[in-house]
Amino acid sequence: TDITLQFDLSRDIDAAAQDVQSMIGRASRQLPPQMPSPPSYQKVNPADQSIFFIVLSSPTLPLSTIDEVAQTNVAQRISMVNGVAQVNVFGSQKHAVRIDVDPRALAARSIGIDEVANAVQNANANLPTGTIYGERTFVVQTNGQLLRGAAYGPTIIAYRNGNPVRLDEVAHVFDGVENDKTASWQNGARCVYLAINKQPGVNVVQTVDAIKALLPAITAQLPAAITLDVRSDRAITIRESIHDVNVTLIIAITLVILV
Repeated sequence: TDITLQFDLSRDIDAAAQDVQSMIGRASRQLPPQMPSPPSYQKVNPADQSIFFIVLSSPTLPLSTIDEVAQTNVAQRISMVNGVAQVNVFGSQKHAVRIDVDPRALAARSIGIDEVANAVQNANANLPTGTIYGERTFVVQTNGQLLRGAAYGPTIIAYRNGNPVRLDEVAHVFDGVENDKTASWQNGARCVYLAINKQPGVNVVQTVDAIKALLPAITAQLPAAITLDVRSDRAITIRESIHDVNVTLIIAITLVILV
């Protein structure tokens, strides 16, 4: 969910951001504990167009790997550039385990879909298991999280006639992505786009130049199989417009002198 807050033009954007962060902290204790990440904010005008587009692609690596690099490395580093408000990832392909359940197999064993969901959830618990007390207190935590589809297959979802029914007997479990209904292409090949938005009031050309100065360092740390390309640069049209205005002024001044 995205919530847009609009402030009066006389309000300092940095002071407003501090107030927003304070309110997020106050509301955090009332939010569901199952949220994958806490709320965050960006100082951005939702009506503004992106000023810079970057494309990540690879002929060999899966899109989930490219997406992880884009989310955790490239987007995070660019978001720290002065003047950048937000980095959106389009065509995101986050890794996820997908389970396609066969309803006929469930019906033959008198198993409900809710039993399957509960069994998968219980098998994937990642909770504290105890506490060690001493000069310092330590929480003992076991890594019970399953990360690959092959680990889910042997999960027992129910017992019938004294025999266990495993997940891979009633479903096809495989490694996929969270949302397989979205995609991005460049030159006919699948890719991941990064769209960069600026903060209100900052100079577009200066912000783009700062991003470009960072790209060589980012590219050097990417896996060799991933290619980084610049798809669109809004600063180019701004520079051309300034050049056209300067030429027009020179011509106008020249004509005035000639007259």
